[in-house]
Amino acid sequence: MMFILSRTNDNETHSKKWILGYGLLFWLITRILAVILLLACTAIYNSFGINPEKLTSFGGDPANVKSVFSFGYGFMVILLIAPVLEECIFRLGLSFKKWHISIAAAAIPAYMLFQGIGRIPLPEVLILAGAAIMAFCIIYFLTSQKFWDRQKQRYFKQTVWLTSIAFGLIHLIAFSNHSLILLPYMLCVITVPFLAGCAITYYRLNLGFWWGVGLHIFNNLPAIVMMSAL
Repeated sequence: MMFILSRTNDNETHSKKWILGYGLLFWLITRILAVILLLACTAIYNSFGINPEKLTSFGGDPANVKSVFSFGYGFMVILLIAPVLEECIFRLGLSFKKWHISIAAAAIPAYMLFQGIGRIPLPEVLILAGAAIMAFCIIYFLTSQKFWDRQKQRYFKQTVWLTSIAFGLIHLIAFSNHSLILLPYMLCVITVPFLAGCAITYYRLNLGFWWGVGLHIFNNLPAIVMMSAL
């Protein structure tokens, strides 16, 4: 049975309903398996007298999260802005269309700008805004669609895998504390976004970009519930 990242053309042989069900089933089963893996990893740490949950937390310092969190903030950032920007960065360009890749490149400094809004000085704001515009213009005006068509023929499968792995690994920055001893624990934690990202990629390739955004939003719903309980 092929791993979900290899099922890039299910839309040619299966209905939309089948693809929706398959993606959700993969999401659910892998979420359960990831939780079991995390529990086993935590138990191993505890057997050595180490509590990784107290040494670091996913999502940053809980006290800081609580100080800035509100339902409106969480709804806008976690359920709307972050999913759209992250999907632009990691999966919009999987079409290998020139304008999609241009937007994906521009979304990287745009996301950095969004993360630092209100906290970074005006010169850095202008630099990031300029970088976003420049990234878009360089790719859109200085490359051709034929060039990207050739890249798709050569590197499509590799790009699907690399973007999914990168999506998982980028979540390492979300921890409140980083150390080598905590790395196995942190890798177990990010299996959740990695596997969720695989399901999102499956939707994006077989149903379209906004279906991937929709599953990303659905995947982020538990975060809103958890933050609301802080």
